[in-house]
Amino acid sequence: MNFIANLLRKKENKFNHIISLGYNCEVTYRFLKYFKSEESNLFNWTYSYSIKDLTNALNNFDKIATGGFMLPNPLWECKNTNIRFHGKANMALYINNTATDEIIENDRKDLIERISYLKNKFLNIARDNSYKLFIYKIRDEELDKLSVQNLYNALIKIGAENFKLLVVFQESCNVELKSSNEIIFRKVKYFAPDDNVTDRKYKTNGWNKIYDEFGLINSAWNKKNKKYKFENS
Repeated sequence: MNFIANLLRKKENKFNHIISLGYNCEVTYRFLKYFKSEESNLFNWTYSYSIKDLTNALNNFDKIATGGFMLPNPLWECKNTNIRFHGKANMALYINNTATDEIIENDRKDLIERISYLKNKFLNIARDNSYKLFIYKIRDEELDKLSVQNLYNALIKIGAENFKLLVVFQESCNVELKSSNEIIFRKVKYFAPDDNVTDRKYKTNGWNKIYDEFGLINSAWNKKNKKYKFENS
């Protein structure tokens, strides 16, 4: 019975899509290092100030990136939702204040076009019948049942079907919430610093164990490693 139960559990924990919701890039970066590639999605390389901001963005999905952006510092912040996005320009140009007006304007135009495409892709995947796992990495002080349930409800509101929500938190958090069929909780040892999620010294913090447990039904990924402009390792 235990053998059969384990087989069923492994099958249940394999998904067509694993989709990061943030709160920052660490979820996708660890996915990229584990699977050697990643599927582009709206929130892969974003930063959310809080789970409430992310929930609000999902509840007002049409407003994402439609009201302009704050100038990059070094991320572009959506004025409507406060979600911060990576542009394609080298972040060092913004950090060092050496980006020309032309670079900034081209980056802004590219970002608007890319987000428009990724919004449609996000909705199409969320609403189709494929089996999906949404992952949200949550700060210690935000981990409570109501906030997580509100996030889950926001996914339902945009029409998401056939999915589970995985919420990842740090071992230092002393809140214990029980997993259900819809919402799963897992721990890692610690989160990498927000400004240094790609540093190799943080690679043993527990994400590989998560991606061992929650994998992909088909792993037909491009195995060529990607390296991003903001990666320092």
